[in-house]
Amino acid sequence: MYSICTAGHVNHGKTSLVKELTGVDTDRLTEEQKRGLSIELGFAKYSFSKNLYASIIDTPGHENFIRNMISGTHGIDLVMLVIAANEGIKPQTIEHLKILKLLSIKEIVAIITKSDLSNPKQISKLNSEITELLSKNEIDNFNILEISVKNKKGIDSLKKVLFEKYNQNKKDYSKPSRLSIDRVFSLDGKGTIVTGTLTGNKITKDSKLVVTPSFKEIKIKGLEAFNSNMEEVIPGSRTSINIQNLGVSDIDKGEIISEKEFIVKSDLIYVKLNLVKEIKNNSEISFHSGTSKSIGTIKHIKNSCIAKINLRNKISFLAGDKFIIRNNNGTSGGGEIIFFEKIINEKKLIDFKLSEINIVSIILDQHKVLSISKLKKYLGKNEKYVLNFLKNQNELYLFNESSYIAKKEYIKLESKKLYNDVKNYHKLFPLRQGLPLSKLNEKTEKNILIEILVKNKLITVNGGHIQKISFKPQINTKDSELINKYILYLESNNYMPPTDKTLSSELMNYLINNNFIIKCTGNVFYSIKQFEKLKKEVIRLNTKFKKINIDLLRDNLGLSRKYCLAILDKLEEEKLFKRSRN
Repeated sequence: MYSICTAGHVNHGKTSLVKELTGVDTDRLTEEQKRGLSIELGFAKYSFSKNLYASIIDTPGHENFIRNMISGTHGIDLVMLVIAANEGIKPQTIEHLKILKLLSIKEIVAIITKSDLSNPKQISKLNSEITELLSKNEIDNFNILEISVKNKKGIDSLKKVLFEKYNQNKKDYSKPSRLSIDRVFSLDGKGTIVTGTLTGNKITKDSKLVVTPSFKEIKIKGLEAFNSNMEEVIPGSRTSINIQNLGVSDIDKGEIISEKEFIVKSDLIYVKLNLVKEIKNNSEISFHSGTSKSIGTIKHIKNSCIAKINLRNKISFLAGDKFIIRNNNGTSGGGEIIFFEKIINEKKLIDFKLSEINIVSIILDQHKVLSISKLKKYLGKNEKYVLNFLKNQNELYLFNESSYIAKKEYIKLESKKLYNDVKNYHKLFPLRQGLPLSKLNEKTEKNILIEILVKNKLITVNGGHIQKISFKPQINTKDSELINKYILYLESNNYMPPTDKTLSSELMNYLINNNFIIKCTGNVFYSIKQFEKLKKEVIRLNTKFKKINIDLLRDNLGLSRKYCLAILDKLEEEKLFKRSRN
């Protein structure tokens, strides 16, 4: 759904204009009607035609309610900047326009209201002043219309322009479903209701969404858009969500309902900052994003358009959210949230140019390897968008069935390091299977590097060890002689090999790993030839007596209890027999 909001100085006719377009008086509070000015956000449904609608948010014009004005601009497609003909451009006209520029809202229709209270010459002069003001604020795509609610002048022209703007609009569906909460209340018979402007993607009653700060999954009892029950709500709609499992005290204005994997909650953020007034380093600021507000301090990154903001309280947001900074001097700046964790090397932010690839580059400098699910959170975009974006990035490596990314230079360097580690391990321990997996840090990137080297047929993983693809344990002549003598020694006493003599641990591990000998409990070792012969004897006895135990082995094979236990334990380990506990 198309979203429109009003902006402009107090008493310039914003609410009257909305009423003329929709038939709805958005000043619903008694105090608003009594004082003749808007305090809270007002909402109305505007019909382009029978089945084609837009939502209109009427924002307050008084400087005391600027936070509500900022909240009202979240997720907006077009702004009607209202300027009264009899008063002209006023302080809040300029303030609101600054905010729109800083929030990157560039689709503006400037509306000269109360044209019946001014003459053509004054209106022509005001028209020129508005053109100059908009151009000065880098607003290129604008219209200027003259209207009078009193005599209906220009209303049809405005409707025509709004319809044209609607037809030109292209919604961005690359972002997740998200509702920035601007009201929380309870209704008898229904329970907890939250409202806001839905952005990103549609939601249904079955949507898997959570609410901050608890990150609890919400159970949606009902959805409404403009007082109508809905099975699904599309982006741009003024939306009410009836929440079944949470109370009003569990949710605050300024919090977010969205998909869990995208929501960030942090008190440290790095932002791309555009200033309209100077802000000194470490000065206190008021930070506005979506419908939330927090107090914090700002630190400029030297020689950079990036600033670091530390907030007193954690706020909920999505990467890429726009924000406004204010202080005692009014609106000072705004921009976009780009990072939400400590940047280890802030020098990398010098001369930083805002783009998704540059954001990803900084993130990968810190994390080395990143899952696509986490990258979605860092970019604030859905998986389809992220994967399409990554396909065109030659400097990035996408692997593991498109589940992870890393910089190609990192993969190349670290793969080489790991391969060299394996080679060096073979040199140091030529009789061992290879580099044990347990020696590596259990980090995702190590597993991925192994996967890449295996795919490139440089290494293989065998029994918990990494080895070169062509590796075979190397036995020298001296060790070969020792091994042959040891095996003969084991076989010298039939089924009770001597236990008083072994080889070095390296040679013993080599013999075990390469199936020359079998290790049993009680420090008993058999040659593979011995053990296979012994196994056949045990199976024969079991067939004959329909059971096997220590007594049978001792009486029939002439073995001591030590060897009987060692053999039975090993055969149970090999799952040839199962011990009875009776």
